[in-house]
Amino acid sequence: MRYLLLSLTLVLSAYSCAKSLDQYQIIGSHNSYKKALPPEARQFLKDVSPELLKKISYIHPSLQEQLNLGIRQIEIDVVNDPNGHQYNTPEIETLSNSNWFSESERQILAEPGFKVLHIPHVDVMTHCLTLQLCAKQLLKWSEANPNHFPITVIVNAKESQPAFLSKAAPVAFSISDYKRLDNEIAHLFGSKLVTPDRVRGRHHTLRAAITRNGWPSVEALRGKFLFLFDANKAQKEIYLQQSSTLQNKSMFLSVPEHSDAAAIFIRNDPVKSQQDIQALVKDGFLVRTRADADLSATTQSLRAQRDAAFASGAQFISSDFYNQSPQSIRRGYSVSFENDCLKRLNAVKHQNLIN
Repeated sequence: MRYLLLSLTLVLSAYSCAKSLDQYQIIGSHNSYKKALPPEARQFLKDVSPELLKKISYIHPSLQEQLNLGIRQIEIDVVNDPNGHQYNTPEIETLSNSNWFSESERQILAEPGFKVLHIPHVDVMTHCLTLQLCAKQLLKWSEANPNHFPITVIVNAKESQPAFLSKAAPVAFSISDYKRLDNEIAHLFGSKLVTPDRVRGRHHTLRAAITRNGWPSVEALRGKFLFLFDANKAQKEIYLQQSSTLQNKSMFLSVPEHSDAAAIFIRNDPVKSQQDIQALVKDGFLVRTRADADLSATTQSLRAQRDAAFASGAQFISSDFYNQSPQSIRRGYSVSFENDCLKRLNAVKHQNLIN
């Protein structure tokens, strides 16, 4: 008995000292850049699409404020605007004869580049108008807090908009557009960027690196950023065309489990995907899931999804109700770990180590 207790103590000690990235769970924010809808947009949607209005009636404080709260996973939506002038005059703003942007903001929106917004011409108010401006905010905070826990940035490439709009749809991302996106991320974040190549090391594939060596320690990743491309099937096929192993890419990608590029997975429904997530986590992979997706769900339903996300062992748990978020304060319900923390050791990894 004494020997068993000693062995358990040694295992727990080794676990607590290892501190690789997959041995943590962190709570992140969903569409982290998002500001409140302008009153004119709210009224328009109330008349035209009240269901959409319900889905997008949430807001977040600035990226810096979220990071100060303890958020270490954020989400940014990028829209391709290679020629400029597609998003500087949103359709709903024009129809309502209102003015949503300052002159300097409108000039930024008129320039070519990757814009950051939720729904083109409808839900466009953001804490950072472009990917470059979002990066500058993140890097400024990082430089002021150089020893911070690694920050994971989830990127969505937006290529659609509601059918009730008459303006041109977003420009679809091509191979060259993804290359521009990768290059921009690499240029902006420089040595602070943890790329698939860095994690792969001397292994032939990412999957081999993860299953054999595991993830780097948090200590080795402090002050750095990982990017995860949350892509649909068609986007994945284009993104992987030039490299099935993500060589020379800036972002990780959720792919089939046995793919050479397997490293981080997206499983947004922790209730339906509970066993799948736990299996992936036990195999050493990182997983992103969501603690909530329906703002109009009952508090009981929200709690059920939150608890499933926690129990799944997914390392990144996105939420609109993280502790002290506007939604959390308004509803009196929050997503946080013990003592209102937004980070903890991963119970599934912990149990796996003991077993």
